Amino acid sequence: MLSRKISRLDFIKNLSLLSGLLVAGCTPLRILLKQFPEEFKTNNELIDTMLRAFVVTVIPGAPFDDPNLTRIYTDDFYPFHSYCGFFVSDPSKRSEELYGTERFEQLAFDQRTKVIQGGLQADATLARLYAGAIFMAQASFYGGIYDDEKGCPLIDFHGTNSGFSADEMFYPDGRSFLACEVTQTGNYI
Repeated sequence: MLSRKISRLDFIKNLSLLSGLLVAGCTPLRILLKQFPEEFKTNNELIDTMLRAFVVTVIPGAPFDDPNLTRIYTDDFYPFHSYCGFFVSDPSKRSEELYGTERFEQLAFDQRTKVIQGGLQADATLARLYAGAIFMAQASFYGGIYDDEKGCPLIDFHGTNSGFSADEMFYPDGRSFLACEVTQTGNYI
């Protein structure tokens, strides 16, 4: 039992403070409470299509039908998979607000870019989610996380040896580029 009584004025002050915190923390609460449309929780095909549209927007020239294009977002190894549904629902909501359609993937490239820029300029949590998604797309696509052999022609990375001769891959006398040993064991003492 409380030993102190709370006046109506104190209650209203605390209530306004609490409501201010809830408004300021809107995005984290929406994520935590899974406050986004049901279709983004269950429709994996829609989620994949939206993610593909996102990736080909942030990486112009990426092939829309690449099987590994969006794999990083749903990979259990990365924590992003638990935010994937919420993340995909946001461009859909922004598309509706800006262009009158929830179908982000059907927008023109410039329109999708504007939607993504809006997400990057949103509240801190949402901006971090967008920035992380962009970074993950770049790391996955350019780094070839899921296909070491393939490489990435957009950045002139040919993957693991794609037909280069040993003379093209290695220096003829690699030892000449190494420092001389100070002692036989490599230790100074």
